[in-house]
Amino acid sequence: MGKTLLVLNGKAPTDGLLRWRFEESDTIVAVDGGWDVLRNSDLLPDALIGDLDSCEALDQIREDFPELEISHIMDPDTTDFEKAIKWVESHTQTTELIILGGVGNRSDHFLSNLLVSLRIDPTWSVVFDEDSEWISRVSPSSSLLLGGRKGTTLSILPLVPSDGVSSKGMKWELTYESLSPEFKFSQSNLCTSDEVKISCESGNLFVILSKRL
Repeated sequence: MGKTLLVLNGKAPTDGLLRWRFEESDTIVAVDGGWDVLRNSDLLPDALIGDLDSCEALDQIREDFPELEISHIMDPDTTDFEKAIKWVESHTQTTELIILGGVGNRSDHFLSNLLVSLRIDPTWSVVFDEDSEWISRVSPSSSLLLGGRKGTTLSILPLVPSDGVSSKGMKWELTYESLSPEFKFSQSNLCTSDEVKISCESGNLFVILSKRL
């Protein structure tokens, strides 16, 4: 059991969000340029992972932080996010993964991050967090329970065909529906309860929750 925070080199979170996620996590991983995001807030991760092409003065980092685990992986066939996931799988007992900086700046990076997350252990909770919205993967082994979100906008988007999709606590609820990028998904729904549940029997979903009422 455990919670791991990955800080990527996308849109940087506010200091408040970064510190909250940092303090609640068991393991903190800077993914390439995510190192600068953490250090700008005077936070030190447990590990630095990636091809590290966005990290300047790597030798100085090694000298200044000898306790920092650095995994410098020069593999052009994997993204830094993939490299970090493999490290987390082999070095931690994680069951919950929080990703900051995985959204924004570059659309190709964001979309590839979503696609990579489809391959993460289906029993893990996987969340992309940022200041304006929150994205959670839902799999047959990992349903989603939300509390205190009444009045917020929520969308359920399948990147692959997904069956047995159910939702409760929404204005337009689903009951064992089939969703697919080709023919049906649920966009801009409304949380009508402070208890919301979303699940599926096959496939993978991404639930996107607006943090703005």
